[in-house]
Amino acid sequence: MDIERLSVWRSIGLIVSRWSLLCRGVTVLKAAVTEFFIPQFVTRLVPGIRPIAELQHPLDSSIPFVPDQIRRYLGYLTVWLKTLQYLHRTFGNPALPAIERMMRGVTRLYFACGSVYRRCQSTTTSRRTRPFDPWFLTIQLFDPHLHCIPSLHVLTICYNYHQAARASASLGRGDASGSSAAAKTYRSALRITESVLLVKQHSLLDIGPSLFLLSRMFPDYDDEQIRRFVSDLFADSRLVDVRTAGRLREAILDSYRDMLDLER
Repeated sequence: MDIERLSVWRSIGLIVSRWSLLCRGVTVLKAAVTEFFIPQFVTRLVPGIRPIAELQHPLDSSIPFVPDQIRRYLGYLTVWLKTLQYLHRTFGNPALPAIERMMRGVTRLYFACGSVYRRCQSTTTSRRTRPFDPWFLTIQLFDPHLHCIPSLHVLTICYNYHQAARASASLGRGDASGSSAAAKTYRSALRITESVLLVKQHSLLDIGPSLFLLSRMFPDYDDEQIRRFVSDLFADSRLVDVRTAGRLREAILDSYRDMLDLER
């Protein structure tokens, strides 16, 4: 069962069919509106209300523009929703506490990011679009592109695979179902993280600090996890050649190490 092929409407149906999940779902939706969308539009309406940092890494220009990746980029939140459904279909009602925990965790991510965005917003200089493409038009209309660090794409999708693996290990007790859930969500996280760069909506500078924040909010997402994840990015040489992929991974780790140095 491929997680990304599951119906998002069935995932929503799972949430609305249970009062406790519905309450969590409303909280997530409210956090997305108040912490991600509203601060951006307030800045557009009242320029100068807060500082805006422009981000650019020298290697951003070496990443190809692959507009066909746009639906994957936009699907980060639906993959999270589908993962909740996958856990319930695989493990049944015993998965409900883990599903609630994952919903609480995503709410925490939104509020943590919102606390940064209200102090200083960030945008990239390499943003691209494709004329007359409805998906890029959707981004232009609903995302003013002022919330690049921390990246909620990276935070949510990496939190998703980490927590899915944790839940599967507990519920599946190490059987094939648990291993499959962990592997599928991990692959989705890699593909979506790559897509944020391939559609030119983020800079390389956005990835490392986002992984750093995730590790500080959820300490079991540790240094080893981060280095493993970064080392597996851009393994597909059809997207980026081997030499460039190595330089991209090293740049991401450099920005992560910069955060460690600042913390010290």
